[in-house]
Amino acid sequence: MKRNRKKARPRYVVLSVGMALGSCLMVPGPPLAAAVESVGATQVVPATIEFDIPAQPLVAGMLEFARQSGVQVFFDNERFAGLQGGAVQGRYSLEEALQRLLASAPVSYRFFEGGRQVTLSQRQTDGDVSELPDVTVRGWLSEKEQTYLQPRSVAVIDREQIDRRPPRHAADMLEETSGVYTAVNQRDPGLSVNIRGIQDYGRVNMNIDGMRQNFNVNGHQQRNGVMFVDPEFIDSVEIDKGTSAGMGGAGVLGGIASFNTVEAREFLGEGKEFGGRLRAGHGIGELGNGTYFNGSALFAFGNEIGDLLLGVSERHFGDYRAGTNDKDNLGTEIRLRKYYPEAWEDWLNSEVGDMDSVTRSRLFKLGVNLPESQRLQLSYMEYDTDSKEAWTYLSSDLKRFEYGRTGASDIIARNTALDYSYNPDNDLIDFKAKFYYVSTRQDRWNAGSTASQGSGNWYPDYTDKYRTDTWGLQLQNTSRFYLGDAHRFAVAYGGELFRDSFKPSTTRTAATNETSQPYIKGATPEGERTMGSLFGQMVYDYDDWLTVDAGLRYDRFRLKGDTGLTVWTFPEGQFLSSTYVETPLVYDVDREEGRFSPTLGVAVKPGLDWLQLYTRWGRGWRPPAVTEAFMSGRPHGGGGNEMVYPNPFLEAEHSHNWEAGFNVFKESLLRDGDRLGIKVAYFDTRIDNFSFMDINVSVPGETVGGIGLGRSAYQNNLEETRFRGVEYSLITTPATITPALAIPT
Repeated sequence: MKRNRKKARPRYVVLSVGMALGSCLMVPGPPLAAAVESVGATQVVPATIEFDIPAQPLVAGMLEFARQSGVQVFFDNERFAGLQGGAVQGRYSLEEALQRLLASAPVSYRFFEGGRQVTLSQRQTDGDVSELPDVTVRGWLSEKEQTYLQPRSVAVIDREQIDRRPPRHAADMLEETSGVYTAVNQRDPGLSVNIRGIQDYGRVNMNIDGMRQNFNVNGHQQRNGVMFVDPEFIDSVEIDKGTSAGMGGAGVLGGIASFNTVEAREFLGEGKEFGGRLRAGHGIGELGNGTYFNGSALFAFGNEIGDLLLGVSERHFGDYRAGTNDKDNLGTEIRLRKYYPEAWEDWLNSEVGDMDSVTRSRLFKLGVNLPESQRLQLSYMEYDTDSKEAWTYLSSDLKRFEYGRTGASDIIARNTALDYSYNPDNDLIDFKAKFYYVSTRQDRWNAGSTASQGSGNWYPDYTDKYRTDTWGLQLQNTSRFYLGDAHRFAVAYGGELFRDSFKPSTTRTAATNETSQPYIKGATPEGERTMGSLFGQMVYDYDDWLTVDAGLRYDRFRLKGDTGLTVWTFPEGQFLSSTYVETPLVYDVDREEGRFSPTLGVAVKPGLDWLQLYTRWGRGWRPPAVTEAFMSGRPHGGGGNEMVYPNPFLEAEHSHNWEAGFNVFKESLLRDGDRLGIKVAYFDTRIDNFSFMDINVSVPGETVGGIGLGRSAYQNNLEETRFRGVEYSLITTPATITPALAIPT
């Protein structure tokens, strides 16, 4: 072939995906088709990937292609100068996306290694013939690997990790994630996510496909806010730690936990109009440890017009044996060990009783591809489960503990959403909208009192009904700007609105002794909270070594409801002994407040392509939830002093979040094709007005009884509450070790 061109300088650019807009390193070397080997066969490339690349110069387009597909691209950027890339909008295979990106550019390609490697070269044109150096695309990075290239604290739990250790409880999915903790009650299928020591009442945005899960029943074990999700329908979980100026950051102090469900396109592809997945399993004898049938079925149908996804799941569990290692760590008080050691040993080695439960879930998604790069999708997911409450009591011969049922719950959670997206061939428009409705209901039967009817503390069995309805609206657009190949801007802006309505009821009748100090509301009060937010966030990337992002959000809330209690007071005037009277205190609450919250982040690559240093700072704001402000009543039956007082004057919490860390992502460290990812971060979160349950409190106007043991209310901590620590995570490919650790201080 005739070559009539000048010799190019041997300068190549290495692109790595996962940071804001990629990374770049100048290295000399021979033609890349000979210098770069393919990845191992164990690295599986997805059949299709979601792309959002506007028409732009080919160099910038290749950067976006690398960032969004997770591949690495090697090329001489000088020879791509002046070439124009086409738009790639939608879900395509790597080859389809590459064809659209190259558009009319005089570039041809060839795939190798089963589609894991592609080489590009320039085609001949009329007149002089020039040739681009080979470009090799290889090494698809999984979503989990890409987190080690992002200048922030984020973690991803993919389907492979979930399948590696099938979860009995939904909380098991999060066990290997640094900085994330869940308070688990095996009798309660609800999931409560703690990020860096922060949880409850919306401090962590727990959501399913962006739909907030704000169900709450006050109780023990610090689980004031739970969600219900079936692991069989989860495709991935993303944990974004700290405050956020983007979508989902309203009222958040600890972070965002997003549980993403499967999509029809995961089973479809070019020329494949239907697909699915069947999964079934059953525990084997004692090795199953209470795990019975677990199975699910997913079926997808679709073409260029639209797609349909149908899913069913069923999970059965029974009594199980808890671990017995390091039993001395339990001490001598639990289950009266020092008094009845024989019964204690029987309790430790016996099955946990009355644990049988059945969970059934349904999933439906219908998507329609509209003209002009528009898409509309309707989704519905239902989760239905039951659980038992039981407590142990000492047998009459004092040699064993037995289980007695104290309650049973039937829980149903329904999630409905309508999604719309508009993504034309325009850098200024990438619009997404979502309207959703979440309804969670718990019907809980409670056993009657074991006290004698003559004691005045007896009451019959009863049923509590708790219901939380949440509706929300989300709007967001992203605009992109390019100043040459070195300066890139992305601006995301939009709004979010959601409202939580709490609607409890009960059939409980008060014991005789309880009527001497009546109360007005129960422990899960009725009311509603509405929260709206406007936000904007800009990301600037310079030459793939400097990334700066800044954001600002304005949140505003409104709290409405009624609450109150009855206290004993002396009447005004001359003091007379034993003349105290019942005095009702009733609060009709309708308050609102707003606040601005900024964020800022900076990341640099100090001359090494595999090392990135970053720091982030942000402010957070969380107004009180309905149950914090309105909760009142007796937590237990009988005529004791326990009382929960409402606090409608509870102040909003304010947080100052700061962190600093570094990412390391190195390929071919010990052998060709291997990868090492390291993420280390130090975090320091300080919260003013932190809300907590305070005990031994009184209320204004109470002149009799004073401070009584067990009288509690939510109050703001006048001292600063601080959470700080160091966390790290590490990943290797091929996967040999993937440890993660958080060290709080």
